[in-house]
Amino acid sequence: MPGGEAGWSHAGRMALNVLITGCSSGFGRLTSATLAGRGHRVFAGMRDVQGRNAAVAEALRSAEYPDGGAVEPIELDVGSDASVESSVGWALEAAGGCIDVVVNNAAIGAHGLLEGFTSDQLARVFNVNVGGLQRINRAVLPAMRARGEGLIIHVGSTLGRVVLPAMGLYCASKFAVEAIVEGYHRELAPLGVEAVLVQPGAFPTNIAVVALQPADPRGGYGVTGGLPQRMREDTAAIVSGPTAPNPQAVADVIAGLIAMPAGRRPLRTVIDAQPEGARAINEVCAKVQASALEGLGLAHLLAPKGR
Repeated sequence: MPGGEAGWSHAGRMALNVLITGCSSGFGRLTSATLAGRGHRVFAGMRDVQGRNAAVAEALRSAEYPDGGAVEPIELDVGSDASVESSVGWALEAAGGCIDVVVNNAAIGAHGLLEGFTSDQLARVFNVNVGGLQRINRAVLPAMRARGEGLIIHVGSTLGRVVLPAMGLYCASKFAVEAIVEGYHRELAPLGVEAVLVQPGAFPTNIAVVALQPADPRGGYGVTGGLPQRMREDTAAIVSGPTAPNPQAVADVIAGLIAMPAGRRPLRTVIDAQPEGARAINEVCAKVQASALEGLGLAHLLAPKGR
């Protein structure tokens, strides 16, 4: 996989041009620093680079990274067609027309009983969590397809496999991500472009802290009405204290996927302290999908080009 204008790093590893969304905090910020630390050139997308996220952007930009790595924060709102077209276009030009890797990470959370969310709120969640990755993919795929190579990593969730009460809206958006990535994975494989998914479990990031709350909460739910508070407390217990999972694990897995040879990357990678449930669902899904494709005479879509 060529590195466009980034060339080779001082350590002899290929330096890639990487675009990451949602870099103001959490997985995005950690992944930006981790990949720059491995000598890559990272375009770190986030909103409000000149305002509330100015300090984060400057910290990423000014940090010293080994092997010639660098982070270039860019103003990017994945919920806006105009923003994606403008910012990704600029990044492509700056990278000599070659974005090697994209990490679709930007997302918003939603926490509360489903009936209380308005249709506008539902649209907002899907616009960012699902529409956002579609906008990014449409912006980068023409160049990747023309080169016959590229990698798009999508940050999903184990909640794209299992539904928890008071998190149904967020889960629905992540279930949709599962379907879209599976579709891209099959459609792009013969062209040499890989679309894969990572499925983190519960980690201490800001997504739960700033999660969307129901704008029109409804009464009459009895004991069920206490579920959102209970789920908040249970989640807080999991992601706090000395045994809390470290979100750096997600950045490290993403870096590992990028380093893998083309055609050898798994479609789905679970990152969770208790991964058995999601892995079991993934295994069943893979068997059913393979059977369906084979039955349609599309078995060639089960393996990437050159594998």
